[in-house]
Amino acid sequence: MADNWQTERLELITLNDAVASFSRLFANTVRYHHWHQCLEVLYVEEGFGVVIVDNRQYTMRPGRLFFFPPLTIHKVMVDEQAQASYRRTIIHVDHHAILHYFRDFPHNHCRLQRLSQRGGAAVVMDVAAIHAHIDHLFSGYARLAASAKLNGEQVACLLLTLLSMLPEESEKLPEEGCGIATPVMFWLEENYQQKFSLEKLAQELGKSRSYISRRFHEETGEPINHYLNTIRLRKACDYLLHSPHSIRDIAALVGFSDVTWFISAFRKGIGETPLQYRKNHASQRR
Repeated sequence: MADNWQTERLELITLNDAVASFSRLFANTVRYHHWHQCLEVLYVEEGFGVVIVDNRQYTMRPGRLFFFPPLTIHKVMVDEQAQASYRRTIIHVDHHAILHYFRDFPHNHCRLQRLSQRGGAAVVMDVAAIHAHIDHLFSGYARLAASAKLNGEQVACLLLTLLSMLPEESEKLPEEGCGIATPVMFWLEENYQQKFSLEKLAQELGKSRSYISRRFHEETGEPINHYLNTIRLRKACDYLLHSPHSIRDIAALVGFSDVTWFISAFRKGIGETPLQYRKNHASQRR
């Protein structure tokens, strides 16, 4: 697992001509920081684990619902010995394709827009009290999805029904403590443009370098430099799709001192060069 950061940071969800994908699966956990270009809804039905998102750590347990906006970095970790008992429903949605179905539902229209804000904060809710209703809803749509692709109207009805059952985002759960990982991730978010210095990080947090490196790896499952590369590549993808900056300028903006190093790291992490990524995903520019 040590080299996962080099293989899939941007996990592209291929919707093709569909507006959503819908699955209810056992196991199939993602154990590396990644992000999607679309809205992701994750509902935990069985099993336990950890979700790291927005530099915070949440317990993943039955009845918890997560909304991951497009381009929001997150990580799902389930103990390898417990994967057989981990079951989740996961929905990936092209929200742009269904927003017009919400035009007669202004409150939910605004709510979907908030949940789908590019790079926005994730929303985490504990909805175990209404699990029976959510399970009934998802079971019905699982049968529909098994026979044919869900169309825009069906996806809109699914989301409208789900949103109508949920509390407002203001009632989302507070994050849970995660030791040294949280302050380290916040520090990296603020300093990713600079040359990384473990010594400087350790001084600012008042800890030794070895302690920070060891604890971060234990808490997140990856080295600090891997997470830093994830942040830089995510920022680079955003610049490539939503700015006119040159490749050389973007490399400097996200913390790479050498453009050749940037291109090599981008190809390893994303699977294509920065120019190829900008060209192939130009339709995402809005």
